[in-house]
Amino acid sequence: MSTAPFRIEQFRNCIVVTLRGKWNMTTNIQYLATLSEILKTRKGRPFHLFVDMRSWQIPKSDTFNQIKAPLKLDRRNQLSEMWLEDETTDADHIAEKFFTLSSNKLSFKLQRTHDVTVFMTHGKNCADEAVVQYIQTALDYN
Repeated sequence: MSTAPFRIEQFRNCIVVTLRGKWNMTTNIQYLATLSEILKTRKGRPFHLFVDMRSWQIPKSDTFNQIKAPLKLDRRNQLSEMWLEDETTDADHIAEKFFTLSSNKLSFKLQRTHDVTVFMTHGKNCADEAVVQYIQTALDYN
């Protein structure tokens, strides 16, 4: 039985995302469409985004890496974003494209780590204990 390659869950002032498996362009489009819809449901309420991308594999192809149309996600009310990666995560091009380009005027800086403790400490700094427990449960489940 296969599992979905991504999960996006809202809990209080946080969105918790899990990315898994080897993706293709179809998976990527499905994920971005789902994330965009979730962001719209925030309706102006501030949020933090936590992404567990351990064991996530992006295809190595020019087509995948050269998305022609710029992607616009509504991040106006986003307060922070933290990525939990592992030694196989290859997401530098995503970080560069969506977080360091001058066209993206974000009010926060992307944070990345390989350390679960650092990831959870960020959660403790952003949210209440119930949210921290939710994030920990999501990490344990995945």
